[in-house]
Amino acid sequence: MTGAGGWLGAKCTPMPQVFLSAACFSSPPVHPTTTSRLAFSSYSSLLRKSITSSPTLKTTSIMTKRMKATSNFQLPTLADLCDDNVNSPTRLSVVEPGLFFQFGKLPRFYGQIQTVRCFESNPTVREVLSSPGYHQVLVVDGGGSKRVAIMGDQIAKLAVENNWAGVIVNGCIRDSAIINELNIGVRALGTHPVKSLKTYPGEKNAKCNFGGVEFVAGQWVYVDEDGILVSETPLHGHENVNRLVGVI
Repeated sequence: MTGAGGWLGAKCTPMPQVFLSAACFSSPPVHPTTTSRLAFSSYSSLLRKSITSSPTLKTTSIMTKRMKATSNFQLPTLADLCDDNVNSPTRLSVVEPGLFFQFGKLPRFYGQIQTVRCFESNPTVREVLSSPGYHQVLVVDGGGSKRVAIMGDQIAKLAVENNWAGVIVNGCIRDSAIINELNIGVRALGTHPVKSLKTYPGEKNAKCNFGGVEFVAGQWVYVDEDGILVSETPLHGHENVNRLVGVI
């Protein structure tokens, strides 16, 4: 390799010259991992901005704040509410007395109404109580049937876990001994040991009529030892709750 004809004696082709400006050395090179971190940081910042500006998230945040505020709000008795609002233009309706029995650990509860209408079949009741309740009250119109139970302890536990204030059932419940140990308010026509069917889905947000009162989703219901009161608008102190969470 070092003799004649070897590479040392061969004619070499010069490499092209590359001229680098001083700007190329103004900052140290960035490692690929660092570049990825910078890109991820920028992406995370944009993602946080897009999430926090989401109307859905803002609504959920307001509902969560309202739930915490209302859960700590001390409700006056129904007698006081009726006295305070006897001359109010808001229409108040009282459920016919003597129809409903008290269950659950909470003798007093209140909240905005959500409704389910079904008959001896409860899959929609389970579906609704499996979703966030935001301290609302589910009104279940079971047609007044006393042949089966519309709600048992498993569904009642779902209501507690998902922050429902209470359930009013125009029908029967079962597992009452367990439900009576749960931190929720329940009213029902009585108890029955037989579970309901799972065949018919029922109807959400339907107008329900029983006990001489119309229950409409979005209106308000108040319950204590004296009975059940329905109002088209929130009563006594709810403006303070809304102001507390920044709604008004």
